[in-house]
Amino acid sequence: MAWTLAELSKIETDVLRKSVIDTMIMESNILEMCPWETIGQLSTGVVSIQDLPSVGFRKINAGYEESTGHFQHKIEHISLLGGYIDTDKALARAKNTIADARAIQQQLMIKAMTYEFNDKFINGNPSGSGTSLEFKGLLGRVDDINSDGYTSQKVQHDVTTVLATDAKMYAFLDAIDQCIYSIKGHKPDYALMSQRTLLGLRSLLRRLKLLDTTKDMFDRVVDVYQGVRLIDMGVKADQSTQIITDVETNAGVTTGSNRSSIYFVKFGMGDMSWGIQQYPIEVEDLGLMTDKPVYRTMVDWPLGLATVDPRSLVRLYGFQMTAA
Repeated sequence: MAWTLAELSKIETDVLRKSVIDTMIMESNILEMCPWETIGQLSTGVVSIQDLPSVGFRKINAGYEESTGHFQHKIEHISLLGGYIDTDKALARAKNTIADARAIQQQLMIKAMTYEFNDKFINGNPSGSGTSLEFKGLLGRVDDINSDGYTSQKVQHDVTTVLATDAKMYAFLDAIDQCIYSIKGHKPDYALMSQRTLLGLRSLLRRLKLLDTTKDMFDRVVDVYQGVRLIDMGVKADQSTQIITDVETNAGVTTGSNRSSIYFVKFGMGDMSWGIQQYPIEVEDLGLMTDKPVYRTMVDWPLGLATVDPRSLVRLYGFQMTAA
């Protein structure tokens, strides 16, 4: 059975663990809706349909031609995400602070972990040599899907200053509709983008009276187009570098101009894309360390992503929302 962190938060009874979960989903729209499958191991095999068997017509007293569908098997791996939260004994026991020092440090660490997850969800690029231990993100997954022949899942839109003219706006909206249609069921859960792209798309949709809104579990307003939530992926843990940048360089698009991407994703455990974890996130108070006077809390989450259906992911790339 798969749970989202939003669902888990509602039934969590451990105060420390619940505070960690709530902080993570506050900082990540992805974690609010992504289902997590507990696999109990460091890797799991997933099987997707590669092609269907052939069918045909036959003559009277004749047989059908035999045909068999084919499957594709691949391995999805777990990456170990976590950290230690150390608070000096003197700070933890100080009575003249306006907030609990350990709680503040815990919140900062969890925010950093969440920003790291958000970044790797898009840009994760594990290396075969083991020097890069992260899980593979959507960028690499879409490239793999495109290499497998699903070219409709990677859409190039080589247009500059999308908002400059009506013709460019309509063409950009056509490209977005193409991507939405390329998702199985024609309804992705999220469209993930940069801040500049979100503000530009919001402006475009508002002009055309196509912008809808909904609210997340924290009662925050979320932009919606055709039932798809429009999400700014925000920044990395350094609080300045955009996760989806506006200065991408891509083969096949005009060089020397700032470009960006939108990623469309549909979640579904076992049949679309979903999160995998060896075990659910654990938060453990390790108490006072013996080698130095600090209180330590450990946060540990062995996780990864899995994709079965190539039509659960689409990338629109190569456009420039506004002038650089």
